[in-house]
Amino acid sequence: MTITVDAGVAHVLVAIPEKGQSLDIPGLDEAAAAIRADSSIRAILLTGGDGPNFCNGGDVKAFGAAENPGQYVRSIAEPFHRCVQALIETDIPVVAAVRGFAAGGGMSLSCAADIVVGGPSTTFLPAYPGIGYSTDGGLTWSLPRIVGRRRAAEILFTNRRIGSAEAFQLGLITQMAASDEDVVTKAQALAEQIARGSRSALGSIKRLLTESDARSLADQLAAETDAIERAADSADGREGVAAFLEKRKPNFEA
Repeated sequence: MTITVDAGVAHVLVAIPEKGQSLDIPGLDEAAAAIRADSSIRAILLTGGDGPNFCNGGDVKAFGAAENPGQYVRSIAEPFHRCVQALIETDIPVVAAVRGFAAGGGMSLSCAADIVVGGPSTTFLPAYPGIGYSTDGGLTWSLPRIVGRRRAAEILFTNRRIGSAEAFQLGLITQMAASDEDVVTKAQALAEQIARGSRSALGSIKRLLTESDARSLADQLAAETDAIERAADSADGREGVAAFLEKRKPNFEA
């Protein structure tokens, strides 16, 4: 099963070990639909499973075997893009546990996450230019927003590997685990911590962050005013203030 839900965290396996840890496009499409339908999900955790790599991108052997490569690539890009769009536009925080390589579509998928936990072996590689392909998975949208337009251009044009130390410096990794074995454990603990928070408040914050690029400062301030007014009147807002005043942990709505 590509997706399992436990304690409010949706665990999503992004790749197929039997196919060289390539993207599980049908599984990701199914997971995106399941996440939209399950109101109990409060955090999403993307992992590559038990293997050494997060995801090696598309199945290049399938590209080579396709009678009509363009048509075939479109047929997998469209469901992949539905998944990426769902991850970026959902109100639910997304954590990616990136161990080993995140290449091609795997790099695109990691850049769609809100938080990325990496380890010593974590390596990002655009990969697309190496086989004469342009990018997909929103990489030309997400990467410049993380590292800046010029840095993104340099990374994509040169198709170079980015190790964990540089990735952390650039913001491709937001938290580092001490060892590769600890990457998933650390990411899961982080997702569980997020899942215990106020879904309405964190969802509102994610929406504000996502929509900020398209707004002026004045419009963003107005959006924040509207959002915090709704939060103050919400059940979670009232519970959070009461818990603070009573010096206890808040019991936010499920």
